[in-house]
Amino acid sequence: MQDFFESNLCALKIIDKTLAQRLESVVPNAKYEVFLTNDALNFNIISRVDSCPIFPDSPIQYTNQKILDFMAFAQYPYLYFFGLGNGVFHKVLLQNENLKCAVIIEPEIEILFIVLHFLDFSQEILQRRVVFLDKDSNAQDVFGIFINDKHKKIYAKLYDLHIFNGFYERFKDICMEFNRYFINAIEHVVITVGNDSKDSVIGITHHIQTLPQMLRSPTLASLIQELRVKRSEHFESALGAKGSSAVIVSTGPSLSKQLSLLKKYQDFVTIFCIDASLPILAREGIKPDVVFSLERVDLTARFYEDTPKSAHKDVIFAITSITHERLRNALDGDIVQYNMRPFGYTYYFGFDEYGYIGVGMSAANMAYEMVVYARFKRCIIIGQDLSFAKDGSSHAKDSVYGANEIDPKKRKDKVQLEAYGGKGMVESTSIWKLFLEFYQTDIAQTPYPIEVINATEGGVRILGTKEMGFKEALQGLEKGGKKEPLILHAPSPSVIESNIAKAKKKIEKFIDFGMSKKSKVEEVFLEVASLTEELEEVNKKGLLEEFDFSKITCALEHIQEIKDFFNDEQFTMCFNDAIQSYIVHQEMEIAKIITRISTDDIALKAKQIDLLYAHKYWLFSLAGGIDCVLEVVKKAFENWNLDKAGT
Repeated sequence: MQDFFESNLCALKIIDKTLAQRLESVVPNAKYEVFLTNDALNFNIISRVDSCPIFPDSPIQYTNQKILDFMAFAQYPYLYFFGLGNGVFHKVLLQNENLKCAVIIEPEIEILFIVLHFLDFSQEILQRRVVFLDKDSNAQDVFGIFINDKHKKIYAKLYDLHIFNGFYERFKDICMEFNRYFINAIEHVVITVGNDSKDSVIGITHHIQTLPQMLRSPTLASLIQELRVKRSEHFESALGAKGSSAVIVSTGPSLSKQLSLLKKYQDFVTIFCIDASLPILAREGIKPDVVFSLERVDLTARFYEDTPKSAHKDVIFAITSITHERLRNALDGDIVQYNMRPFGYTYYFGFDEYGYIGVGMSAANMAYEMVVYARFKRCIIIGQDLSFAKDGSSHAKDSVYGANEIDPKKRKDKVQLEAYGGKGMVESTSIWKLFLEFYQTDIAQTPYPIEVINATEGGVRILGTKEMGFKEALQGLEKGGKKEPLILHAPSPSVIESNIAKAKKKIEKFIDFGMSKKSKVEEVFLEVASLTEELEEVNKKGLLEEFDFSKITCALEHIQEIKDFFNDEQFTMCFNDAIQSYIVHQEMEIAKIITRISTDDIALKAKQIDLLYAHKYWLFSLAGGIDCVLEVVKKAFENWNLDKAGT
């Protein structure tokens, strides 16, 4: 019998090195042995501990029956399984071209080890059509499955974790744990999509308005380079890896107890500060190196308005292009580096030297990204509670909006999360939980070795961090000497003028392109609306059987042509951020219709009608979304100060 283990292992080393390493360390026949027959696909696996086989009867008969049972899922593009069995069932399922990916959790790595010797999954692994997890896989591995495939969220409402057979009941605790991982990951991606396009539309407006100012500011690339040379490399050469340290200051209730130590060491560490922490640090005489803002709302401006201008001196303000005009005005005369968040409409303009930062949902996430871009070897986190304190406070003392800005008694979205140090649970909110998940994902995906120290000494436990007292984390850093000032320079006048001219042309092309796409969507919408009216009319007359269903087939083909817009890079860059919230939620409902099995002609026609009606509102929403984006782009472009823009 051919052994496929090496080819499978080679594929896994490309896709999942960690799992490949675990497989290489498996000791054969430690817990399981294989029972072979003359049929290569009819092998059983038996536990050496209790002599229990995976298949109590014939493996091939069970597999054939299970294949028949799963005909109901023949249209599902994504399926999730707990238990691999002997792998034959899953190998057969993957012959179905409709199945884009099967995620298989095998709690016993030795069983996976055995199956990968007998069956060749190498191509499916390389194509990511199969994803294997074992009991040592974690929540971040599950998050990665959804983050790496944007289409999975569309079918999220169809999620079900299928247990292979009764043998796997012995692993029910592991099964329940993974089910929680999947549910949390699905909740995360759905919440991230949102259900309101308002924020995205505001972001597009602010970005267009800010472009001239952004293109006059120093680039993000220059800030990263300055941090690398003046801070990361300098301290690393002076003190080794421990010296290359950045401190991220957030605004949780625990921050107050860390301020005296931060003040003592402020000349010896790079301080990355979120905007809400700036007034608190200013009162203590602590000057951060870089302050981050990424919110669209005007209230963020108060963090700067309530801080004396003297506290702004020599500080670099790293501000995203989507921030409110009031905030930008509050920083007039300061050293501001405008950058871009990784949204489609920011990528569209192509000013890569100004982006892309702010993947997560908070300024603290943004600060951590800067730590990584600048290649610091250590990151010390303080004030990152992400939970209510024992006295019910939500923020540090002297916060601009008060220590009790969020009242736990009024929150309906409270959740319990593991506490710092593993000491029980703490009360948090669903939004803070989302911030936490982004933080943990960022840490897990850091592309080089980094020591992340959670010196908050309170709040929630952040997976991937080392919990350590702030005093211990800072110890010895003063030996590296005082830090050098960060100095940034704006581009030359000729580069600024060229970039602004480029931005103007890109906006004009954005509008022309959008008008063309909107026209095509409206054309198909009118076709679908006319057909639905015709269907309703013939149905009233009892003549539905005489209706020409080829018209619906044709309309569905036209709808698919519109859906192909989402495969057009320019379209997704220009419009996806603003429209995805309601389009994705509609697609989740449409997915239920698409995956429905049609056993006869009547069922097929019913499915076509349902798809037609579902896409009527889908098209209406899409046309309206495109129109909304175009209108705000036009208005923001009209508000450009053409004299200052040099055009």
